[in-house]
Amino acid sequence: MTSYLIRRFLYAFPLLMGVNILTFVLFFVVNSPDDMARLQLGQKHVTEAAISNWKHQHGYDVPLLWNSEAAAEKKVTETIFYTKSVGLFLFRFGTSDSGRNIGDDIQQRALPSLAVALPTLLLGLLVNISFALMMVLFRRSYLEQTGVVLCVVLMSISSLFYI
Repeated sequence: MTSYLIRRFLYAFPLLMGVNILTFVLFFVVNSPDDMARLQLGQKHVTEAAISNWKHQHGYDVPLLWNSEAAAEKKVTETIFYTKSVGLFLFRFGTSDSGRNIGDDIQQRALPSLAVALPTLLLGLLVNISFALMMVLFRRSYLEQTGVVLCVVLMSISSLFYI
């Protein structure tokens, strides 16, 4: 069991790095900091000075992956990828556009979300186990075949539809 837990823990690191890289590509390569600045400042009459000022205020004025102007380890550490990734892995989520701390918002809203999700999970688990036991009780009958068809149909529908 210990070796299984160690393997799973070691597997988590490349998985998190892959998700982090994919998210970074979607946020910063597909949608460049210049595009983000234009979107925030307005598409039409925006100057290059306003764009560079916005990028400096938000920390997007450094290179994405490799800072060739810096020396030694700062070639990697003074990049958008490094600063954003280290912050996320240390649970520092930054601030929203309105200036609120995102980590505080998550902490404030986690318990009410859990209060809604946990009873729903337990109720769903109870219903599923009860239905499965009923299906076992009527094995090899038309009721079981009908139940299997019903289960397949219900699995095909998104759970968001039921909300």
